[in-house]
Amino acid sequence: LVDNNQFYLASRDYAQKYPQRIAALVSEIRSVGTWAQANPAEVARQTAPLVGLSAPVVEVAVRRQGFGAGFITPQVIAAQQRIADAFAREKLIPKPLKVSQAVWTPPPAVRAASR
Repeated sequence: LVDNNQFYLASRDYAQKYPQRIAALVSEIRSVGTWAQANPAEVARQTAPLVGLSAPVVEVAVRRQGFGAGFITPQVIAAQQRIADAFAREKLIPKPLKVSQAVWTPPPAVRAASR
C-alpha cells in the first residue's frame, strides 16, 4: 500500500500570520470536492478538453479520485517520515529530514472552525 497524499504549500510566515485564510481555503477545497464527487460527469466534461482525453475516460478517473482537504494528521506525518527515512537510507536526499519540523500546525480554533 502506498500512502498517496497531495499537499498545499505555504510559507510558515504566511500560515502563522493568516491562519483564518488557510482555514477558509481548506473549507473551500472541501466544498469543491463535495460538488465534484456529486457531479463526476460534469467534472469530466469540463476537464477532458484540458487534459486531451475523452470525457468517459476522465469520468472513470474522477470517480476513482479522492477529493477534499484537511490539515496534516499525525498519521500522515508518520507516513511521510517513513518515506523521508527511506530516501535518506538510499542517499536520494543529502541528509535525514524530520518531517514534523516542516509541518505547520493550525491553532485549535482554526482547526475546529474548518471541520
